[in-house]
Amino acid sequence: MAKTIVRIDNCSFTKNPALIKSGRYYVSTTATAIENGRVVAIGDLETGEREIHKTAAPTATTTYFGLVCTPEVMYDEKKQMDEFENAAGAVSRVGILQKGDIFSATVEAFDTTPTVGKLVELAAATTLKVVTTATAGSTQVGKVIAIDTVGTKTLYVVEVQ
Repeated sequence: MAKTIVRIDNCSFTKNPALIKSGRYYVSTTATAIENGRVVAIGDLETGEREIHKTAAPTATTTYFGLVCTPEVMYDEKKQMDEFENAAGAVSRVGILQKGDIFSATVEAFDTTPTVGKLVELAAATTLKVVTTATAGSTQVGKVIAIDTVGTKTLYVVEVQ
């Protein structure tokens, strides 16, 4: 099964390192693998660590969250980008999104196939929820502004609102 591919088109965290966090993804108390292009709630620092935060699936109302976007370093040159995953227990890069940021992701990052003009918001999952109108009480992440095809991959371009 293909994994999410994320593209950081124009994000503030690429210029401001204070908006980049290191995180280890947990489901309950178990360190778990996570794909790039997923959203996570950024929690407290791990015990004994100065820079590694515990991350988890956000809720619909999470306000401190980020986009998992670890550089895809794979030692098997035959692997494709859609095979990359942050291994269980590995530290991943999490970018804190700011208003005006633009990122793109393949369909696996969303709960359904997005179309231009749809909104994306947080849900109780690491995938982005695609909606027509904002859900009251949910954290809106952004709006789908374009669909981009690169080779055989379709990326959905999101502008953070």
